[in-house]
Amino acid sequence: MPSTGALLRHRSIRRLLFAQWLPSMFAAGAEGLIVAYAGSHGFPSGSYAVLMACLPVGMLLGDLVVGRWLRPTARERMVVPLIALMGLPLIVFAGNPGRPLSAGLLLLAGCGFAYGLGLQREFLAALPEQSQGQAFGLLGSGNMTLQGLGPVCVGASAAVCGTGGSMALAGLGALLTAAWMLNWRRTTPAPTPAS
Repeated sequence: MPSTGALLRHRSIRRLLFAQWLPSMFAAGAEGLIVAYAGSHGFPSGSYAVLMACLPVGMLLGDLVVGRWLRPTARERMVVPLIALMGLPLIVFAGNPGRPLSAGLLLLAGCGFAYGLGLQREFLAALPEQSQGQAFGLLGSGNMTLQGLGPVCVGASAAVCGTGGSMALAGLGALLTAAWMLNWRRTTPAPTPAS
């Protein structure tokens, strides 16, 4: 059975891991600033809960629409656009939107989380059968680690860029991830399982 190091050295598996880790890391970083953003813009305290709920509600809606209404091949084609959908609304926070627009932007960004549905078959196809459990464990632990680091990194930039600017930087990170994925998916054949 391949070790974790062997899985990470396999180019297709490594790319697919980072494709699943990075967008959620950037979104978690932006999410970590929602309360600080609302506070720095003088939003009423009751609006914090609404803003905090928008991202997960968007995630639910995106998963329902993409998972229920799109065929697997269509989901796979939608990965890059969905990651871009996650990043673009966050960039608008550079303009310091008010409460209603902020809620709508966070809802849209949450819908982009459905990108993960389009990577599942490709990730599974790239894995050797005997290490699928280990690879999914690595995927989960990497996701938790980077989603913990996202708010630390994005939050640290808020001292320089402000909360809105830092949320926009997180959106830019998601867009750069989408561009990276678009590039390697165009130039790379379908993955073959690691041995």
